[in-house]
Amino acid sequence: MRFVTPIVVILLQVSPVAAQAIRVTGTSVALAPPPGFEPSSRFPGFERADLQSSVMVTEIHGPVADVSRGMTPAGLATRGMTLISSTTLLIDGRQALLLKVSQSAGGMTVHKWMIVSGDARATVMIVGTFPKERESQIGDAMKGSLLTARWAAAAAPPNHFEGLSFRVSPTTSLKIAGRMSNMVMLTESGQMGPQGPTAALFVVGTSLAPVDLSDLKAFAAARASQTKQLKNLRVSEETAMAIGHEGAYELVAEGTDIATGRLVTLYQVVLPDPAGYVLMQGMVASTRATSMVPEFRKAAQTFRRTAH
Repeated sequence: MRFVTPIVVILLQVSPVAAQAIRVTGTSVALAPPPGFEPSSRFPGFERADLQSSVMVTEIHGPVADVSRGMTPAGLATRGMTLISSTTLLIDGRQALLLKVSQSAGGMTVHKWMIVSGDARATVMIVGTFPKERESQIGDAMKGSLLTARWAAAAAPPNHFEGLSFRVSPTTSLKIAGRMSNMVMLTESGQMGPQGPTAALFVVGTSLAPVDLSDLKAFAAARASQTKQLKNLRVSEETAMAIGHEGAYELVAEGTDIATGRLVTLYQVVLPDPAGYVLMQGMVASTRATSMVPEFRKAAQTFRRTAH
């Protein structure tokens, strides 16, 4: 990790945000990144590798009131976060929640400044993450950066693949519905938001960090077991396969939907990526698995890489 001189530290503290506001690729948000931060190729936002720090923007289809209700000490604790402070303020004319939290991640303790804002249709979350020991060096600059956030008058750009390193195509039954952070979603209706209880969903995205893929089969099973919506997952099919000319690993499993108790079939492909891995997951009520798993396979085979 590169040594930061006292002069640089002073500059970061006295002038927390020196850059011009920049629209975050793939979002309707613009902000001025902290000094030395560059646009990320892995997610919508900015990062600075030598400080192990990042600013990430996520746009969520759903009322901001629903998301804000979970930003309590108890709600954050369920996600492994400890609330340090919480304030309501105006940012670019919109009411926003500004939070500071602490969390253990990757063997270290990180601090996060978070902004939650939006309306009855959509929510914007901006999260600035940095190691706890960098608090005096980058904490104020991170907070200052988030406070420069500006909201575009229009909705998110119509190009759902803007800034992403891949493309996928719709199938007969699955249409491109939208995007959340670095993930593209396909649904039967072609719309984001709540779907019917038996509706199918297919999601494609890239990991945010490198992982050990030396045993791709074991990693694929472990990653499937982390699917938050499902419990008691049982793998019924798994095999090495190819997407284009690249090796990948596919599995089909069934689990119980935690919210409804219904049986749900999970289709998953893990494709190694230079920066980590590509994850493709399709979920549908098991009563429709026979017809929809082939559609998930078709969608997975449309995956192709592209330059940013």
